[in-house]
Amino acid sequence: MQTQASYTFSFLREHDVPALYDTFLAAFADYVIPIKVSREEFAMKFKREGVEPTFCAGAFYGEQLVGFIITGLGEWQGIPTAYNAGTGVLPEHRGNQLTKRLYAFLLPKLRESGVEQCLLEVIKGNAAAFKVYRSIGFGVVRTLECYRSPVRELLLSSEEPALTVVIRPAATPDWKTYTCFCDIRPSWQNTKEAFCKNPDQKLVLEAYAAEQLVGYVAFFPRTGAIAQLAVHPDNRTQGIAKALLREVIKRARVSALLLLNIDQTNAALATFLERVHLKRFLTQHEMLLRL
Repeated sequence: MQTQASYTFSFLREHDVPALYDTFLAAFADYVIPIKVSREEFAMKFKREGVEPTFCAGAFYGEQLVGFIITGLGEWQGIPTAYNAGTGVLPEHRGNQLTKRLYAFLLPKLRESGVEQCLLEVIKGNAAAFKVYRSIGFGVVRTLECYRSPVRELLLSSEEPALTVVIRPAATPDWKTYTCFCDIRPSWQNTKEAFCKNPDQKLVLEAYAAEQLVGYVAFFPRTGAIAQLAVHPDNRTQGIAKALLREVIKRARVSALLLLNIDQTNAALATFLERVHLKRFLTQHEMLLRL
């Protein structure tokens, strides 16, 4: 462990991103769920989550970047918001309150820039991080569940839906109508804005019954990650969501499907996911700090 006096803090710039990537990998190598991403995927994360390098705070030990807060900027429920897209500290530099000190360095700039709140997720069971965020002033907003299962284990029987359903790609996604299908607002990474900003290949499929839009799924074919999945409340339990997932599997050609950060109170979706054997593998707390 290094001494507190040894650290300096500064905001990062574009040319710091390669070093940030290296520190990110090293900081998360021993995480609850080790994170491995390519440089290309790291760049996609920046786009999807609205990361602005000049609002990313870094802790330096000499010339070495040893801790960071990756900051995305945008709106959350209509309010200017800073999203924590990742906080990490190298193992040998932990125990120096660097996360708390990074936030003390970052918050004045956010306030001066008109940001009114900070948002983040923390893994349930990560008691140390949870305690730090609570001490800074973050409070739990809701609990989020993450699901993943190999395609071969999913129960997506091929019988026809109760309705005659036609599934086709959306030429122009109708996000306003989709919102009416959803019981719960999506997490930061799964919003329409995040989905559209992500440079990775993406696709929205729509389900129609009698020429009426009754469901949709927005997903990334390369990874099998589903950002949004919903069926009109009047058309649920009729096999539409299963039909959408079968089409996702055909088009994605991946070995597993993944849904991250689904609101725990979305009972209808949770029941469906469990029924088709998409398994919960991680629970997170969504936390908010008003500035």
